[in-house]
Amino acid sequence: MNSNKRRHCVIATVLAILAVLTLESPASAYSVYRGVVANPFRHVIWDEKNFGVSGATPSLSFFHYVDDAAARAALSTFQCIVKIDLGNIDPPPAPGHHSLIGNADIAVGAFTVDQPRVFPWQIYFDNNPAGHWSIASGAIFNGKNNNAASRVAAAGIANLVFNDPNIAVINGNTTGCSR
Repeated sequence: MNSNKRRHCVIATVLAILAVLTLESPASAYSVYRGVVANPFRHVIWDEKNFGVSGATPSLSFFHYVDDAAARAALSTFQCIVKIDLGNIDPPPAPGHHSLIGNADIAVGAFTVDQPRVFPWQIYFDNNPAGHWSIASGAIFNGKNNNAASRVAAAGIANLVFNDPNIAVINGNTTGCSR
């Protein structure tokens, strides 16, 4: 009888530990997305048109969606989507929150004449419109020309897709999207 009680206690303890370990953490992976155009071979076109820096305060825009399926639905006119995992953000961010993308070990890969800034780049959450994140042109390059900023953004995001596991190309309205 004593051995049965111990066995039940051990089983109860193991179950309690498993229950605690399987509780969902309040922090969760948080990704932002940008729709892009691909070539006929379903490779992203890494140019200033796909990574346009614009606006009253020039920046490169991304949007947060709850998952890849929601991003595909919202960005349904795009063949491919660039997805950046910002890591665990707890709680969901308030406007003004920022994260870093890239690291100094990864080259931006843009032409010197376009005055690129090194990684990491800061991405800010302003939630205007809802879910909006942006990388200010001043984080991307040292100039004042939006076309140059867009070229640097395209080169930089391309190098991150190839060298940073937190950044990927996923299918948009086309299957088989790739870098």
